[in-house]
Amino acid sequence: MTGDSRLKFILIYSICCCLVHPKLYAQSESLQKELISLSDEYLRINPEASGVIASVSYPSADDWKYSTGSVGRDEDTALSGNERFIAASITKTFVATCILQQEEEGLLSINDKVIQYLDESTIKKLTEYNGKSYEQELTLEHLLRHTSGIFDYLNKGQVHLNGYKNQPEREYTLQERIDFALELGAATHKPGKYGYSNTNYILLGIIAEKVDNATIADIIDRRIVVPLGLKNTSLRPSDDVIPQMLKGYYTDWDLTGFTLHFNKLNPAGGILTNVDDLSVFARALFQGKLFESKVTLQKMLDFKKGYGLGVMLFDTSKKTGRVMGHSGFDPGYTCYLAYLEDLDITVVTVINQSELVVKMPAFLIVKIVHQLKTGL
Repeated sequence: MTGDSRLKFILIYSICCCLVHPKLYAQSESLQKELISLSDEYLRINPEASGVIASVSYPSADDWKYSTGSVGRDEDTALSGNERFIAASITKTFVATCILQQEEEGLLSINDKVIQYLDESTIKKLTEYNGKSYEQELTLEHLLRHTSGIFDYLNKGQVHLNGYKNQPEREYTLQERIDFALELGAATHKPGKYGYSNTNYILLGIIAEKVDNATIADIIDRRIVVPLGLKNTSLRPSDDVIPQMLKGYYTDWDLTGFTLHFNKLNPAGGILTNVDDLSVFARALFQGKLFESKVTLQKMLDFKKGYGLGVMLFDTSKKTGRVMGHSGFDPGYTCYLAYLEDLDITVVTVINQSELVVKMPAFLIVKIVHQLKTGL
């Protein structure tokens, strides 16, 4: 997570703390105005984007949601706040949840060697580092924690750009994504050291499919989407949804259709959803409702170097507890899902512009964060 991204997150998180903290109920209207002002400013300083959606869900009052701008750069249609978008790497939290459910059912263990489920020669190539391969050491937990050392197939070779220019409507199999990793780079280190890699969750998707004998989209549907009644969430969205989506941009390129096609069935970053569904998912997950045992959730939230099992640790405070969730950056979208543990608050934000282009002035963030933290 970049410095600007973390600051943006902290600002939203701090405002939401104030909205629900007992000492600040009397100020909630003014604080909501500040959040609205922030969202408007966020869009104003990012002219390549057309819209921003922010939501706050908490247990003791009505949920809050605000949207500003339009569905697309060339459209007059105002945002409703219900639009769907590709939530990118937030998908990893869904996949990790499914893997841990499979472990609870005795279908696998995160301590299992990856070669118990996947072709040993492939894993040997993926884990080769400084002339030695580590296929005998690599476990599912390494994949979940991004400590495998396996090369990130999106970090080299301009995979997104080439896809957009040459085959914008092409859909990729999981094996094709692994092939990108094999072709474009060797392992960056041996297993054990943190190094974020989308390839890890492609491998986990293949493993989950073998264990459940179903596609990763069907697995997420059966284990999460259907039980929670998520009406706007799918890893296998139809093209019919494109006209109803929040359009996504990189500078002035409309990447909405490309990003949907490129990420279909992508366990590392392809979930189509909206802010309401993400809020429901986060609360259910972090309250332990998606697991049979509290121990499983504790395992998921055992953070090392700021990352657990498919979950990021953003911040820790004595006043608010752990702040955790996941960021999501895909061509066209920059989004965050965060859960404030001690306050039972869920925060979701999205802007329809690629993360590399998104900006926010630090002085505004620092001023508001300081003001809000002083009130707690």
